[in-house]
Amino acid sequence: MQTALLGSSDIEVTKLCLGTWNMAKGGGWGPDDDEKAIALIRHALDTGCTFLDTARGYGGGHAERLVGQAVAGRREEVVIATKAVQCPPEQLGNEIEASLDGLQTDYVDLYICHWPRPSLPLEPFLAEMVRQRELGKIRAIGASNFNLEQMSIASEFGVVSLQPPLSILWRIPDPILDFCRQQNIALTSYSSLAQGLLTGRYTQGTGEISGVRSKNALFSDDIMPQALKVAERVDSIADRLGCASSQVALAWLLRTSGVSSVIVGASRPEQWDENLGAFDVSLSDQDYEELDRAGREVWGKVAPDAAMWGWKPE
Repeated sequence: MQTALLGSSDIEVTKLCLGTWNMAKGGGWGPDDDEKAIALIRHALDTGCTFLDTARGYGGGHAERLVGQAVAGRREEVVIATKAVQCPPEQLGNEIEASLDGLQTDYVDLYICHWPRPSLPLEPFLAEMVRQRELGKIRAIGASNFNLEQMSIASEFGVVSLQPPLSILWRIPDPILDFCRQQNIALTSYSSLAQGLLTGRYTQGTGEISGVRSKNALFSDDIMPQALKVAERVDSIADRLGCASSQVALAWLLRTSGVSSVIVGASRPEQWDENLGAFDVSLSDQDYEELDRAGREVWGKVAPDAAMWGWKPE
């Protein structure tokens, strides 16, 4: 599998990362029991994936525990990223220890601030992350869902990666993208398939959206119809290339400048294997640019400071 360095760090990651949000209890859209989830993680490792993404917030640590069980005996093969929402700096040590306990490890490769809290100053929290790195609890510091001002601050504390929602249908503002490229800060995309919109699963005739996706801005009544038109273009390219729509969508991200790894979930081994096929898809410049333009038109309908899920911590 293709690999890349994680920004300015010496951490090498596979360009496809297995995400574990859907393995949290109560989501209703991932593996339907823990044993299947653990088997799926191990299957991904067996196919050459060495990068796993999880978080304390995924089922109150449940996803972390599944990762810990899955990589037991194989810890040195794996780069583990986990996350926590910004908290008072004096609480961060306990958050990290809870993650280490769940993951059954004594260090985390990439520890990410999952969401910044506007009500708290960012600098003391990042300074504590640096201290935890110096203690050997974490190897590198990452950010997620940061704006440009926050990334500018984070860069002063050695942040090596930014994890934003990023896909054909959802972008990050160009100033953030340019800043990360200039500072050698890696991008690791989440919601890479736009919560299934880019897999061929949804059509203009799809009925009412329920569950977690109903809160996603891309599934709103005023945006989803146009998003589906872009998805139809993805389907058309996939038909011409003889591959799956999801593979086209992932291949688009894999060739996007600055993206070091694409995070993607799976509910069963066959789905993961299909995602791997993205490495075999070669998009022409014309196809890439067509999808880029069409996706930007959709994203342009979203408020500039909008969160994909309509939620941000206070």
